[in-house]
Parts: sequence; structure tokens; C-alpha cells
Amino acid sequence: MQYKVLVSSIALPPTTFGSWTNRIMSFQRRLNYFDYVLSPTTEPSERFIFTKKKELKLWEKASRRRAEKIYRGYLKELRNIAQAGHALQILVVDDRTLLEAVVSIKSNLPKGTQIYYSHHGHSLPSNNFVFDQVDKVFFLTESGYKQTLLTNYQFTPEVFIVGNGVVGEEFSPLSISEKKKQREKFGLGENDLVISWMANSRPVKGLHIFRKVVEKILRIHPEIKIISIGHDPIPTIDHENWLQVGKIPNEKLPEYLRLSDVYFFTSLWQEGFGLSLAEAIKCGNWAISSKLGGIPYLLEGVDNSILVERPNVVDDWIEAFEIFLKERNRGIKAPDKAKLDQLHSYSNWETRFLNALES
Repeated sequence: MQYKVLVSSIALPPTTFGSWTNRIMSFQRRLNYFDYVLSPTTEPSERFIFTKKKELKLWEKASRRRAEKIYRGYLKELRNIAQAGHALQILVVDDRTLLEAVVSIKSNLPKGTQIYYSHHGHSLPSNNFVFDQVDKVFFLTESGYKQTLLTNYQFTPEVFIVGNGVVGEEFSPLSISEKKKQREKFGLGENDLVISWMANSRPVKGLHIFRKVVEKILRIHPEIKIISIGHDPIPTIDHENWLQVGKIPNEKLPEYLRLSDVYFFTSLWQEGFGLSLAEAIKCGNWAISSKLGGIPYLLEGVDNSILVERPNVVDDWIEAFEIFLKERNRGIKAPDKAKLDQLHSYSNWETRFLNALES
């Protein structure tokens, strides 16, 4: 017998909107896979156990055992679960400090205990002391794994490429008539060209670049409409053609993504995947995206996409947009719904993820 334990420094069930928390909770609800979930949950139960990281005092931050001090509560709960004497399968999600803490007590846990790590970034910096004791690492993309091999002198865990998956059948394109009706609700015309952008306000998401791109586009094409989602409202954006939606629940995203024609993904860092880009494409958008991290992997087989190799250069985005306009003027076929349904689908991700856990 083996107890399966999910360990997260982010609350589960989630209290904020996020891609992986939404996905992992769908997995747990469907399969009831994990016997215990350790996190700073707001809904504690026998299965969802409340624990949280500790804020260290100034003199504690330099400690050689810093990770163990931060996550002392987690280690206590793991020891409690281990008292039954059964081997543990522990999945740590995207927190290397938490992983280091869990690894520190592996030798004291029941024989046969295995530690897995789900990495949500691109390349993974490896501490040999930690990763030599990790049994499996799950990567979002093949390119992230290969970059990890180049970055580190050694990397010993077994590896699985699990990809990513969009949760929700609503992430799909509308028919021409449905799109017309939806646009009317937001004061958009049937023939309006609509650009969308979606991310939080962090500089690495490139909102400052996107604003400059839009300013130039609107000088050339003043009729174009803009929708931006997820960032804090910016008072200085007062153009009548720009709708700032703000932060909304995940289930409301398709309502806006389905209105647009082309999605700008102006990421300025090595993206692990870029799930919002997949969501926009599944809603029928063309994609104009930076060529960083796992993004080229995400766009493999996506015909209606343009990669920008120099994402910090505003004029390169303008050039990509003009390429899109030329293609659009030639006549764009309606999105292939069956193909988009399979693109980075939740069901395909679930199959790969479950295989990684069980192999």
C-alpha cells in the first residue's frame, strides 16, 4: 500500500485564479487520486490538510537549514502521515525550496517512499544534493527538459514530458453567427478587427511593450478594437477603442477571447508553456507571440501563428501584425474546431500526467 500526497505552497482548492491550480483540482475531483493534499487551504478536511510556510526572522534566513525552517509545518504533517508505516508517493508542485525541505527528511520516511517534482517553468536549475534524491521530474515541454540538461552539469531524476492542458469546453471558437451576437453585446461590429491581450501586470508579461505596439497600430489603423484582460486597470489608457476587462474568473475568459481575431502574447521571459496563449488559440484566435522558452513547442502544428524573435523591439511586433493583416486579407478559413479541441486538451494532459505518476 502507498499513500499519495500532493504538496503545494499555494492553497488548494484555489482561492485565486491560476492555470495549474485549476488543472490539478480538476484532476483530483475527477480521479480522487491524492490521499492527502498539504497546502495553506481555506477548506481544511481529512484529505485537504492545512499547513503553511513560516516567515523567518532575519537571523534565520542565513541558516543552512533554511528550507526546513520555512516548511517545518509541512514536514510535521508528512511525518504524521508516515506514522502508518506505508510508503509515500509525494508530489511537490513548482516550489524548489519546498522540494528541498521534503528531500531533507526522505531518509526518515518509510522504505519505498518516492518524491516527484512538477516543474512549471522552462529550464530547471538543479541542486545536486536535492535532485539526486528526487525520483521523477515532470516538465511542460521537451525544450524545457533539454535546456535543463544544457544548464546543469548533471541531472539524475527520471523525466516525463507531461505538457499542459486547457480546462473547460468553453475554450472553443464560435460560429460566425454566434460571434456576431456576442460582439453586439459588447458594442463591437461584425467586421471589426479585434486584438486581445491577457496576463497580469508583471513587467515580464510585456504590457508596457504591448501598449506601445497598440499606440502605433492605432495610428495606422484607428478603427481597430483592443481587449486586455487580467492586469490592474491603467487610468492613462483612455482610448475609446480599448476595453480593459481586469481580473476575472477563469470560466469567464472564453467570453472575451472568443470576441477577438488575433491574440498578442508579449512575454519577455523564458515561458514554461504559456497556457493563456493556448486558451486564446482554442477560442479561434491567430497568435502573435514572442519566441521564448516553451512557446515554440506550444505552437507546433498551429498554422495561424507568428513568432517574434526580438520581443523587446516594438517595430518587430508591428511587422508581425502587418504579416497577419496580409494573410487575413487573402481570406482566412474558419478554425478547425475538431483540431482545436485536441490542441493542448485537458484530457490529453490528464493521460500523460497520470502515466507519469503511475509508471
